[in-house]
Amino acid sequence: MRVTIASLLFIAAMTVPGAKPEAAPAARPTPCVGCLTAAQRVAYRVWYKSQPPRVWSAVIGNVGIIEQSDGVVLIDSGGSIPDGRDIAAEVAALTGKPVKAIAITHWHNDHPLGIPGILERFPKARVIATAETARMMREIVGRNVGIGRNDVEMDRRRRENFAATEKQYRENALDPKLTADERRQFAIEADYVPQRLARQLGNYIVLPTETFTDTLTIDDPLAPVQLHAPGRGNTGGDLVAWLPRQRVLFTGDVVVAPSPYGFNSPTHGWIAVLARLKRFPFRRLVPGHGAVQRDTRYLDTMIWSMSDVDAQVDKAIAAGKTAEQAWEGFDKAAHARRFAAQSPWERRWLNDYWLEPIVGSAYRELKGEPIVEGT
Repeated sequence: MRVTIASLLFIAAMTVPGAKPEAAPAARPTPCVGCLTAAQRVAYRVWYKSQPPRVWSAVIGNVGIIEQSDGVVLIDSGGSIPDGRDIAAEVAALTGKPVKAIAITHWHNDHPLGIPGILERFPKARVIATAETARMMREIVGRNVGIGRNDVEMDRRRRENFAATEKQYRENALDPKLTADERRQFAIEADYVPQRLARQLGNYIVLPTETFTDTLTIDDPLAPVQLHAPGRGNTGGDLVAWLPRQRVLFTGDVVVAPSPYGFNSPTHGWIAVLARLKRFPFRRLVPGHGAVQRDTRYLDTMIWSMSDVDAQVDKAIAAGKTAEQAWEGFDKAAHARRFAAQSPWERRWLNDYWLEPIVGSAYRELKGEPIVEGT
């Protein structure tokens, strides 16, 4: 089951338990369970769209909408061509201005795959990414869905993967060893998976039209956008967007709530990136998935978690334990408390998305073994 969950994570948000997202306009409800929500206001001229908050699998990254004087800058594009079309339609309804640029925070499928749907309506938009993300989009995302056109063989495999996941979830929904809440949640997820599959078929990737390695500014008198490459965090090509006038920071998956994603990500560089993010004087932080953050407490939780993972794994290595033994002996209780994972359902996803993969990554990093993205 774990392989299927991880593959769905990258084929396709979650909210912090108890955190209150910015209020969404009541007049524009979410059009479907498998779609992004209506835009929620973050600040003056700034909105974001997110996945429906209770869904945990087949995820879709948050999308930022920034209205400048002569057009709109998007941060990410959704996880499918229909997502991109929905985003383009909402931009037109919100502002009446064209999309002038799409900044892609990283290569994971649920962030760049909406680009073709946006370009259908706004073909002159710049597509911007770090040089490393552009490479990963070409070499990994292109291999998964096709570059410039759909790969029908990948669609066939996608149907098989989604069918296997739905089958597993429906079995889990009847598993007497699980709690009643877990069974109920798996039944909801099982209903969600085919809806998301329908929006995944026919996907292909459009590559960036321009790249940068350090910083790039999309200037404007009302809402300037500064794009930064902060270093190796969740991926090797992470991009964050800073809006100095609105004091809003978009982080991509460098920050994900309520459970980060720890697949093939070294901890030491990531901790340093989070420390850099703390230096931005933000009023609002929009993570790659999940609710808007209003202070640095969640960043501190992520830093603490990775530091504790490193400490526990270092002891396991010193004791001669294998990676599997390091995970089996890992003390998860304090992490569940810090991430407010109170129920068995929440702890399941904290373990699957964050703790087990980040323990594996830390083990390889501390042993000097390579960590390869996209494997």
